Amino acid sequence: MSSDIPSPSTNSLNSPPQILLIPWDPASPAHVERLVQQRHACGWDWEHIETWKEKQSSGLFNLQWLVLDASSPLNDVKLLSHTSKYPEEATPITDSALSFGGKPRSIPEPQKSFIPIGHICLGSVSLTSVSPDYLSPDFAETGWFWISNFYVSRALQGSGLGRAAMDTVEGMAISEPLNARVLALNAICKVDGEREEKYGALGLVIPPFSNQEWYERRGYNVYKDVEKAFSKVDSVGKVWYWNAVCLKKEI
Repeated sequence: MSSDIPSPSTNSLNSPPQILLIPWDPASPAHVERLVQQRHACGWDWEHIETWKEKQSSGLFNLQWLVLDASSPLNDVKLLSHTSKYPEEATPITDSALSFGGKPRSIPEPQKSFIPIGHICLGSVSLTSVSPDYLSPDFAETGWFWISNFYVSRALQGSGLGRAAMDTVEGMAISEPLNARVLALNAICKVDGEREEKYGALGLVIPPFSNQEWYERRGYNVYKDVEKAFSKVDSVGKVWYWNAVCLKKEI
């Protein structure tokens, strides 16, 4: 079958993908609806989005959309893959957030419309923003930042976009005005004897790889194990649990 998308050059095929970060706007119904759609696709935490609105507005929660740069190789092909799998996400949304990080924000001109292919959150670590169960003994409120709610469209996983997104977020973290010293996060423990049975009972897609191992390859080291960190209830009322690991990277 023919395609209307032109073939990219050899140089563009060999170039790494580029990711832009655009703040989530909790006051925009379109932004909220799109986040609900993506959290359902992810399989986690769509029920908490209402509580995230105030956290985003206050700066306790700094969630941003992952957007393909127009110059990113195979940009049109990747967007088509994403919207073909998730047609409800084919309508662009508008860059409309009037604040970010708890501070006023000027919307760039001209105002941009975009189709996000995922999202990620980077926030300073404090006792009010991160569960004490996840903190390291050497935790300090200054210089520690927590990465959470990281999702890349399942249609695009394995294409290098996750790596590009983390590169972008880590680069932002070490720059002014954040000047991060430590990045931390949690992930499902790679050892899970109930994996197949659990995901089957809950109707979830089994991840194709271990997030823990992926982060470890990026230089993050486990500093804490947390038992029964996450849970879901199946259709017959059984509660299934996941153990987690907390990882950090000094940068």
